[in-house]
Amino acid sequence: MKKSLIIIGIFMFANLVLAQEKNYFQQRANYNISVTLNDAMHQLTGFEKITYYNLSPDTLTKIYVHLWANGYSNRNTKLVEQQVNNGNTKLFYASPSQRGYIRNLDFKINGEPATYSSKKDESDIALIELAKPLLPGDSLTIETPFLVKIPGDFSRMGHQGQSYQITQWFPKIAVYDTKGWHPMPYLDMGEFYSNFGSYDVSITLPENYFVAATGVMIENNEEKNRIEERVKQSETSMFDETNYPISSTTLKTVRFYQDSIHDFAWFADKRFLISRKMVTLPLSQKKVTAYAYYLPTSRDIWRDVPNYIEETILFYSQKLGEYPYSSCTAVEGALAAGGGMEYPMITVVNTYDKKTTKRIVVHEVGHNWLYGIIGFNEREYPWLDEGLNSFYENEFFEQKYPKAHLLDDFKFLEYFKTNQYPDFYATYFAYLFTQSQFDYQPIGLTSEEYSMINYGVSVYYTPVMMF
Repeated sequence: MKKSLIIIGIFMFANLVLAQEKNYFQQRANYNISVTLNDAMHQLTGFEKITYYNLSPDTLTKIYVHLWANGYSNRNTKLVEQQVNNGNTKLFYASPSQRGYIRNLDFKINGEPATYSSKKDESDIALIELAKPLLPGDSLTIETPFLVKIPGDFSRMGHQGQSYQITQWFPKIAVYDTKGWHPMPYLDMGEFYSNFGSYDVSITLPENYFVAATGVMIENNEEKNRIEERVKQSETSMFDETNYPISSTTLKTVRFYQDSIHDFAWFADKRFLISRKMVTLPLSQKKVTAYAYYLPTSRDIWRDVPNYIEETILFYSQKLGEYPYSSCTAVEGALAAGGGMEYPMITVVNTYDKKTTKRIVVHEVGHNWLYGIIGFNEREYPWLDEGLNSFYENEFFEQKYPKAHLLDDFKFLEYFKTNQYPDFYATYFAYLFTQSQFDYQPIGLTSEEYSMINYGVSVYYTPVMMF
């Protein structure tokens, strides 16, 4: 209780500061996107319309747009530079067929053609100069077609064969806040900062794919029945789908909608099994559907994931306020940028053993609060997002699974008989290790300033020790 009061006090102080900041505002961006997957070419062909609301007191003469898929396009991007600095040359030496990009852009502002520019080493950031200034309180529409070449498995967005992880994939307006514009290149070590708004996304692809996505599926009883049947099959039948089934020649369109979110991700695989559980929030009695999408080879591990999601939703709802959405999904997928990655209402997790999968699912689902709802600037203040979430993750396991002994997973600590210590000491030992190497960096730095080891220790572990 004492720890919870400390956190509440911090947020009360933050709210007091914001209340005194008379010019505080949040911009809003509503997205309407239609996209088609070509799984023979590993391409997305899409069209989007964005309605952007200037809720600031400032007149805007330009708009920055993220083209994050271009982070995979050549050897000179900030993504490749960071990976090489960390000893990862996989994307640097990738062939053109393995790389990714976004092209065929044709921006229109309120129906009028608009040109954009990008720096040579920042092809994943576009600058549009507005022909007519956007006044405070006004809005504008931005429209463009786009084509995405989906890269191989190098970071967060990518594909392994015909298994697709579609994240950071569409042209997206950067955040403008009290500090100005925040254009940021795509990075592995360094997450995101986005405008809240609504997302209406229609995805067209061969009909034998299963799609897990941000938002709620609407207007598609046939697809809902197909998912219902797959849930039943996943409970009672044995599958041996290690190879990709041949794609259907018939296409289908699935549509998802959600308001009050700041990103949209989706995942598609023809082999997915689906497990599901209904969660009841105790305060409001609201129903939330917990989904797990996973491969047949991981059935023994992943069939229990909806239970982990339920436990996490109930715990975080008690600590930080009720979960505001109607579904929460975890997906098994390829991910080269860490063990798991969160998006609003959905998270993707690599393949691990049961114990590790539980830990990562709890952490990533927890991000629905300490990322999804609050919307931190994760690039500038990574410790706020990861550190606070890791604090509650730690508290979850201390309360729910006190004998789990996270420290037992670190074999090099066996000499110290770590099973006598609570999990909290993992954060302390990590801190002491980097101090002993004279390599420690304090919390409070930006993502780009950290070494790889300190991105883990200073961003995730030290804040847990501090709180």
